[in-house]
Amino acid sequence: MNSEYSALELDALKEVINIGGGNAATSLSNLIDKPVNMTVPIIEMLDYSEVYEQIMPEDAVVKAIMMRMFGDADGMFLFTVDQAASESIVKMMMPEGISYSELLADSALQELVNILVHSFLNAIIKLLDIQLVTSVPLLTKDMFGAIMSSVYVEQGQYEESVMIIKNEFYYAGDRLESSLYFVPQPGILEKMFELLGVGGED
Repeated sequence: MNSEYSALELDALKEVINIGGGNAATSLSNLIDKPVNMTVPIIEMLDYSEVYEQIMPEDAVVKAIMMRMFGDADGMFLFTVDQAASESIVKMMMPEGISYSELLADSALQELVNILVHSFLNAIIKLLDIQLVTSVPLLTKDMFGAIMSSVYVEQGQYEESVMIIKNEFYYAGDRLESSLYFVPQPGILEKMFELLGVGGED
């Protein structure tokens, strides 16, 4: 993987994301009262063309819930889910006897992402001893390519290669067709590496 960061820095970042994602998976398990597991976080430098080849087609229509992060570090959390997975996740969350509706699904997904992100951040806040707050969840529906490119541009990342940081969740042995991305503003990762004591290492 081509990267301006050292192997030590990327390993430290992966461990931080792993702790945060594990915390989120535990919160999700508690919410639905069913076991949810998480894979080892994916951290890769990819061109946009590689993103659409390896992760999801550019023209795939998804629901996306975005939450901005402010404080000692700035960035954006992005949760993406396709229609089929949206229905599955919402049905997992809802008590028996509750009829599915698109309005209910959108509200449930926003609350789910709110819980995931805050669980993630609570772990990071304790680990790094920093102050972080978030915006309220914002839901949109669009093509995956349009959502990804707009989020990276909004975060001030204009390069052709972008760092993909994401967690994937599994339920009953099957991958939930959804991912939680973290898109940092430029310079934020360097601050995190300094806090972790690995900044500037080769």
